[in-house]
Amino acid sequence: MPLLETSLSVSILIVAILFFRWILLHKLPKMTFMFLWSVALVQLLVPVSVHSQFSIFTVLDYLSGRMFAGKEGTPVTESPLLTDGGTVSMPPVKENMTFPTEPLQIASQLSPIVWAWLIGFTLCALYFIIPHLRSRKNYKMSLPINNNFIREWQQSNRLWRKVQIRQADHISTPLTYGILRPVVLLPKALDYTDENQLALILTHEFTHIKRYDTLKKWLFAAGVSVHWFNPVVWVMYVFANRDIELSCDETVIRTFGNSTKSAYALALVSLEEKRSGMFPMMSHFAKKPIEERIISIMKTKKTSIRTMLLAITIAVSVVTVFATSARDETEAATGGDEPVAEVVPNLYQGQSTTVLMPIDLTFRQADVPMLIDNLIASKYRAIYIDNEIYVRVMNDNSVMISKDNGKAWGKYDTDDVETKDFAKWLLENDPNPGYSMKEVQSRLANGAEVKHIAFENGKEMYFIMDARGVQIELVQPAKLASVLIDGQRMMITCERLPMYISDQILSISAPMLRTFYDLLVSSNILTKADADQDYSQRMKYLKKNDTIFTVTD
Repeated sequence: MPLLETSLSVSILIVAILFFRWILLHKLPKMTFMFLWSVALVQLLVPVSVHSQFSIFTVLDYLSGRMFAGKEGTPVTESPLLTDGGTVSMPPVKENMTFPTEPLQIASQLSPIVWAWLIGFTLCALYFIIPHLRSRKNYKMSLPINNNFIREWQQSNRLWRKVQIRQADHISTPLTYGILRPVVLLPKALDYTDENQLALILTHEFTHIKRYDTLKKWLFAAGVSVHWFNPVVWVMYVFANRDIELSCDETVIRTFGNSTKSAYALALVSLEEKRSGMFPMMSHFAKKPIEERIISIMKTKKTSIRTMLLAITIAVSVVTVFATSARDETEAATGGDEPVAEVVPNLYQGQSTTVLMPIDLTFRQADVPMLIDNLIASKYRAIYIDNEIYVRVMNDNSVMISKDNGKAWGKYDTDDVETKDFAKWLLENDPNPGYSMKEVQSRLANGAEVKHIAFENGKEMYFIMDARGVQIELVQPAKLASVLIDGQRMMITCERLPMYISDQILSISAPMLRTFYDLLVSSNILTKADADQDYSQRMKYLKKNDTIFTVTD
């Protein structure tokens, strides 16, 4: 998933968390919100998505798909590719492909947008790192505390990590820093004779250490740095840090009992009066807004079973609806809401196919309108398979690829290609790009996007995307048999049989064509019955009527 798309989708989750936090902050355990913030953070930093039919994006995708289908209609009749009495000729993309002496310039070579992001990321990271390094330098001048109560308290509250408790005269409120070797730093001016206050402070700071809150703060800072351009992520950072403190306050009250609420709130106010600006990567005993913390402390109640069930329900619902991506149609049951024609049109009537060089198997315009109509009404814009990969282009122009015969699909990151560079490159290297060159150049000149994927075996794919559909340009060292359907055409590209058989005979793999129809079924573009009928008619024609192509098992 591209960075901007990820950031926008997580923004919806963040807004949902803020809403439930606003209405339920003092009614649910604070760990509920820490769990939800952690889910949002993982989505910001880890490019992994979980599909769900209950996701809000499934609904949005369904609605946008319907709108897209309504706007698109059936563009086949507008295609300028009719020749010889209605025959559509589709030369394969790459039989005579010559690679350019200079590689096509793509956005991965640091476009202005990437430069802007890198500058913002660097400045944002420095905003967090530089104050931390300065603070650590000052904290090294702190001194050990010689206090019997603190020593005894620490002995009875041991952690697996060695924790130092030190004091410094340049801070006014307690804080904790460090991850593997944490240090609790107390102000020198603190009243060390008030043992009740010391116990509250140390419990609060040790709770930070037990929960690795310093590490959490760094991870939230990393999320902000990566998505620095998104103000909603900055809002998440502020409220997540607040909830870290609220959660620790809640733990202190539950540890010492409700009778300590007033004393703890007064200690908080006293320390807040002395507070100076502190670096956000430290876990502070006192942190704004103080009013929210005091209200939360005074409203802390014993957690009931009903409250726990409500917290679990809210957390599960928010994650299921807002933290999952749109349903993967390969996992959905066939025969859904997608419109499917009841009768398969009679195929291969009249003239035979037109063959050009480079040679493709092509179909008359009347052959595939049903498939194209069903494709436009689905969540896909194009479906392609060859001997090595399966490709599905989604309605949001993301590219899903499977390398294990459709068992698992992954969303591939694409590079954006400059349209002018691609138009020039296409003229020099592929004069027959599957559409007429005039049409492709017109699409490129009128706002079409071009995306690019490079594979490890020398194969590359370019995707020309606009409102009319998706065209796939395949660059490969050797020709592969492939099948493609998009918003305007269906095309089968074949392989030549070995020279000693015949240089003019091209082979179509029956299993590959069968697999393509299986993919149409799993994508809810055809029913199983329609796919079987369409496949059998195409194979019958190829075996009995076609004199150029041969079918291999």
